[in-house]
This record gives sequence, C-alpha cells and structure tokens, in this order.
Amino acid sequence: MFVFSVLLPVLAISLVGYLTLSMRWFESRDADTLTRFTFNLLIPCLLFVSTSRSEFNLRESLSFLAAYYLVVLSMYCLGVLVASRVFHYPPEEQSVYAMGCAYSNTTIVGIPIVAQALGEAALVPLFFIISIQNLVLFAVGTIAAERAHMSTGSILGAIKRLLKQLLGSPITASLLAGLAVNALAIPIWEPLFASVELLAQGAVPASLFVLGMSLGQYHLSRQIVPAVVMTVFNIVLLPLGVWIAMFHVFDVDPVWAGAGVLASAMPVGMSALVFANRYRTGHGVVAAGSLISSVCSVFTLTLILLLLAGHAP
Repeated sequence: MFVFSVLLPVLAISLVGYLTLSMRWFESRDADTLTRFTFNLLIPCLLFVSTSRSEFNLRESLSFLAAYYLVVLSMYCLGVLVASRVFHYPPEEQSVYAMGCAYSNTTIVGIPIVAQALGEAALVPLFFIISIQNLVLFAVGTIAAERAHMSTGSILGAIKRLLKQLLGSPITASLLAGLAVNALAIPIWEPLFASVELLAQGAVPASLFVLGMSLGQYHLSRQIVPAVVMTVFNIVLLPLGVWIAMFHVFDVDPVWAGAGVLASAMPVGMSALVFANRYRTGHGVVAAGSLISSVCSVFTLTLILLLLAGHAP
C-alpha cells in the first residue's frame, strides 16, 4: 500500500501530461513553455522555501555528497569505458553516453517521488544533490569529451564558463538564497513568504506533468542495446552503489540516505540530452535510454521503496 500510494499519483499525473501532448491538446511549443515555467519559477520557489527554513548539519551534508558523487563519478568512468571498449564510440560520444549512465533525473522525477515517499524533510538532501549535479557531471563530461585536444587553459576556461552558467541559473540562485536566509536568520515578511510558498506548491504536479509531456517527445532509436546497457547503469548499478555507500560505508542519516538512494534510482535526466545536443552526437541513444529507463524505473523504484520501508528504523 505504501509503494502504491507513492507511485500512483506520480504515474497518474505523468500519464495526463503524456496524453495531452500525444492527443494534441497541447503542442510541443506549449510543452517547452511549461517546462521553462516549471524550471525557472516553480522549482526555484520550492528550493528556496525548503532550504530557507530547514535544519541541517554541514558535516553530515558533506559526507552525504561524498557518498553520492563518488558512486556517480565511478559510474561515469565505467560508462566511458563501456562506450570506448564495447561500443567503440569516439571521445565525444563516449562522454555523452557516460552522461546518460550517471545523470539521474533528480529534479522533475526526483522531487515528487522523494517528497511522496520520505516527506518534505528528505527534500533538503535532494536539493544538495541538485545544487552541484550539473557542475560535477558537466565539468567531468567536458574534460572527457575534449580530452584529446584540450590544454590546461582550455579546461579551466570551460569550467569557468560552466560555473558562470550554473551560478546564473534560477535553481542554483534559489538554493544559494535559501541557504543564506537560513544561515544568517534573515527575516522575511510573512505575506511575501506565503506567496512564494503558494508558487512552490505547484512545483511537484507541474514537474510530473512536464515529465509526461517530455516522454511523448522521445522515440526509440536503432541503438537499443547501448540504450538498455545505459538503463542498467542508470537505474540498477547506480542506486545499488549509492545504497552501499550510504548505508554501509559512510555514516549517513537514514532519511538522507534514503533520499540519496531514491535520487540515484531516477531515470536518465533531461540534462543528459542537453549535453548530447551540445556536442551534436549521441542524442538518439540518450533519448532511447531516457524512454526505456523511465518505463523500467517503475519496477526498480517499487523494489527500492519496499527495501527502504523494510530498512526504516
């Protein structure tokens, strides 16, 4: 019943989003507009509200991030190895493929599922993951893609541009603003905060609706085998590694550990497609991986939710 109550609302709203696009109630440009509205306003409001009034320990936060990203980077390196040795992709396509193996959809899918399964307290560790996800993976991905012809100066320049883009994004800005308000105990006029909270309440359903619409735009390519292997990395090996790291290697709070495991079990993130578009390669296999992992994650998430319920103190 617990798993059913968590996943049914997620699937139902996503299905409505999928049907609105597939039945042409909305056009692709409408999906793009709603996606920008969700990413640039609703989700930042949710991030700000959650981080500005939550309690967290800096040391525990760093331990949590170390446990998560050590596994993520390991999966990325393995993805590059498989893309190189098994599928014989060139460096840029290796990097794009590995991005699909290691980049989980922690925002659009992660926020609703973590909130439903573990409550709002578990959103704080999830937001820590989201805050540096692009920085970590895009920096590593850029180096991997351009390693054959990059100098130290060009690598630093690429990372500098990435940092500038990251700090200018509404998601990062809202997280930093929320953390600043929290750390400095900055008072906020209650009617203003209530207005932001009201917008934040729309983030979860809008994210799920956008997810459904995005699935209607994906298509299976001929590269089914690489896409299936990517899916195994993304929703099987990655959460397995994070589970071991969170529960058995690092001393992570159970709620935070659960949030980390669920975050890692999300399907291939949309940013992996953004990365593929940047290098104009690998888009087909990443899109196929996104579609396959989104469908298969229903089963892997069911198993993980059952395991987390049994692991609860």
